[in-house]
Amino acid sequence: MTRLAVKFKIPNTARSLLVCLNFILSPSAFRLCFVCAFPTRLSIIRVLNIMSNEPEIFDFIEDNDQTRARREHLQALAALVGNVYPNKFERSRVFNPPHEDTITAVINEDALTKIVGNETFNETFSSLRRKARQGEKPAPEETEQANNFLNKIRVRLAGRLAVPPRVMGKAAFVHLSDGVSRLQIYVRKADVTGVRNDNSTDPVDGWQLFNLLDHGDFIGVTGYLFVTKTGELSVHVEELQFLAKALVPMPDKLHGISDPEVRQRRRYADLLAGSLKIETETDADEATRELSPRETFERRAKLIREMRHFLDEHEFTEVETPMLTPVATGAAARPFVTHHNALDITLYARIAPELYLKRLLVGGFERVYE
Repeated sequence: MTRLAVKFKIPNTARSLLVCLNFILSPSAFRLCFVCAFPTRLSIIRVLNIMSNEPEIFDFIEDNDQTRARREHLQALAALVGNVYPNKFERSRVFNPPHEDTITAVINEDALTKIVGNETFNETFSSLRRKARQGEKPAPEETEQANNFLNKIRVRLAGRLAVPPRVMGKAAFVHLSDGVSRLQIYVRKADVTGVRNDNSTDPVDGWQLFNLLDHGDFIGVTGYLFVTKTGELSVHVEELQFLAKALVPMPDKLHGISDPEVRQRRRYADLLAGSLKIETETDADEATRELSPRETFERRAKLIREMRHFLDEHEFTEVETPMLTPVATGAAARPFVTHHNALDITLYARIAPELYLKRLLVGGFERVYE
């Protein structure tokens, strides 16, 4: 969970409004909820009107045809499935028990061949994947042989709609993303049933539910694996559950977000755009392609982990020192100044941490790092 607290003034009043935006991003659920604490009783409509007048925070939620259509879909989904933001979705544990199955785990060829455990399937499936990568159409006999094994594997997965749904009559294909990998799902009107998110036992039309989905929504699916005529691994959906609505249109799937200001100030949007971006032939070259936002985060985490491992091996002790200090540090740098109300003292955001680290050396530690 990432929590961002923003404090701003209510127009024409001297009172402040504290708005906490809780972003919960997971393969099974996505939420954007506003928790408001204010000194006077205001109606929800009044609060929303105040929020809409703050362009620096809410200018990315524009009132246009697309956002209005998504809100209408959300209202229709609420009438159809009840709770449109369920708290939990249990995924299957087939590919890496006891861990839940992710899309990345399901499309792993080694894990799949290990589960099937048949040499004939291994050869056939490897041939299918190779032809699919080369753009060749596999023979019907190969597809049928692979599906005889794959249809026995049932999975329960969750993800974000990585592309707009492609409806072809009474069937549709769409790709789900877990932020790292994609997996195609196949939805057929005659086979899919919907799942309610409340205690009601009323049946849900799965096809009607599917047609209310938008690009970027989170859904959960239950079904069995199969290979399409083009050799692509897919899930034949039997149960469809709505998990969360994306009220804002997704970024360009080819170019992502090109504005560097938006990329730096809204890292969540940059991460989302990177996960939905389609790789081109240039991106396929590992030597020249640019790291995705997620890869940048992961590489930084690995670097920090290795630095910590190196220092720990050399008998350094990791410590945490105060972020606010009573003395301004950092040479000529201009510090951030705040006031501690309970202690009635002025504090400065530290710029350099060495003062407290040196105090630890004075106290008897020989090697410390932060």
